[in-house]
Amino acid sequence: MDRMDIELYADRLARHADRLLDDIRAARVRIAWARLEARARERLPGADCRALEVVGVLAEPRDAGDDERMVARRTEQLDALGRLQAFVEEQLAEARGGTTAVRADACSR
Repeated sequence: MDRMDIELYADRLARHADRLLDDIRAARVRIAWARLEARARERLPGADCRALEVVGVLAEPRDAGDDERMVARRTEQLDALGRLQAFVEEQLAEARGGTTAVRADACSR
């Protein structure tokens, strides 16, 4: 594989990392908003909450567990992607004429 192919692959991995980070950030915002809205529901009259739900200001109460599990899953995926990116960077360095050591915790099949 030539240097340009490796660079294109590295760019592709960076886009995947950005997407995973976006998913994590969005889920964390949903979790924070759900907590804020739960506190608001405790203080506002039920009629206000229903009116705010109708216009889409308040979301229907939901289990934050789905988002929390997604954050954990995406974080694991991002960590694995980071390890792949490190490997690709090593390959890129070699293609540019440098040498790098292979990590001891490398996956084997």
